[in-house]
Amino acid sequence: MDFSEFLKPYLNKKIKNYYVALSGGADSIVLLNELIKIQRDFDLNLTAIHINHNIQKDSKKWKDICADFCKKNEIKFIHRTLLRKNKSSSNLEKKLRDERYQIFEKIMKKNTILFMGHHLDDAVETFFLRILRGSGVEGLTSIPKERSLGKGKLIRPFLSLTKKDIILKAKKDSLKYIDDPSNKDNSFDRNYLRNIILPKIEKRWPSYRKNLHQLISNLYEANSLLIFQAEEDFNYVSIKKNTLSLNKFLHLPTVRQKNVFIFWINLNGLNQPNAKVINLFFEKFLTDDKTSKAKYIWGTPSKKGSVCITKSSREIKISELSA
Repeated sequence: MDFSEFLKPYLNKKIKNYYVALSGGADSIVLLNELIKIQRDFDLNLTAIHINHNIQKDSKKWKDICADFCKKNEIKFIHRTLLRKNKSSSNLEKKLRDERYQIFEKIMKKNTILFMGHHLDDAVETFFLRILRGSGVEGLTSIPKERSLGKGKLIRPFLSLTKKDIILKAKKDSLKYIDDPSNKDNSFDRNYLRNIILPKIEKRWPSYRKNLHQLISNLYEANSLLIFQAEEDFNYVSIKKNTLSLNKFLHLPTVRQKNVFIFWINLNGLNQPNAKVINLFFEKFLTDDKTSKAKYIWGTPSKKGSVCITKSSREIKISELSA
């Protein structure tokens, strides 16, 4: 299998810089190595980004491994080390992920691409986690192959490849990579799925990854239709980006109200509520005459992206909740 074929569709002369998120794991090492192979042919300006979350005792050693790999291959190397006081805080996985993407966003400029090495196993794990958390159609599309990031674009070219494919490629190319011991810690939800649940599913249904990949593709298409409908409805009900006509909004069928409501929140760059909050908004706040000139809030002032919605007799407005 020629892994470079998964990369070539994204290479063009308009891109000024190609970045690779380099953890040192097999997926990111293989990804960077494939780009190095074709660097001269496509005149690629490559830079690796390594983020040390300062969680593992060997984290500095991992940074050095990534730096040495880049030095050996004459690749520019950016690293960030984060200070961490509490290594056992709740929802640590999400906090680490948010920190990484905040750094990536600051680095990404116009006409830049960040490649990440996520593979099919990652997408399958995310799909199951989101089912268990009650996600909607958009959430069940799992990990997007492409999306905007900062002023640039994030691309995951290996999403159709399995972890096994990538490990075999690393061995074939004699690549050394880091095996993070935290992946064996089943107190993390993702690891519990990966190490305990999914092997049992694979034993019973060996082709489940392929079938789920098709399902995720179908859900992505369905979500695209929902977004198209939401854009149409938003153009009908909107007064401004942050303001909707209450009368027009209420004239939409309920299912389209909820669809455009979620679209409106995303459009304003705010945090999505869970299903319970959405249902209370529609069942209590939106249609209750007693709550005219009232506020509906989720989140806290200290949390970025928390939401405040105000309602009058004619319109509803959305804004970020401030202290």
